[in-house]
Amino acid sequence: MSDAQSTWHLDGGRALTLAGGAEARRLAVARGRVWLTLSGTADRPAEDQWLEAGQTVALAPGQSAVLEGWPAADFELLVPPGSAATGRGLLGRRLLGGR
Repeated sequence: MSDAQSTWHLDGGRALTLAGGAEARRLAVARGRVWLTLSGTADRPAEDQWLEAGQTVALAPGQSAVLEGWPAADFELLVPPGSAATGRGLLGRRLLGGR
């Protein structure tokens, strides 16, 4: 997969808030079922939805989400390859000869 990826586990009855990011992201449910609430705007109210294993949802830049596993779930938070910090840290600059 070319996306930078993090896998998370949600125990049943536990909620997790994902703060809004600077770039667009994609949330993909790997196992179980997730109850998802996406933040709204002045023009669009907050939105609740159910996601099953194999389903994804796009998160717009700045959009936060609250997730709860029903009963438990694993999900991935994917960011576009150009957004990943790979090679941009101090160590990456030294290895690549950057400034």
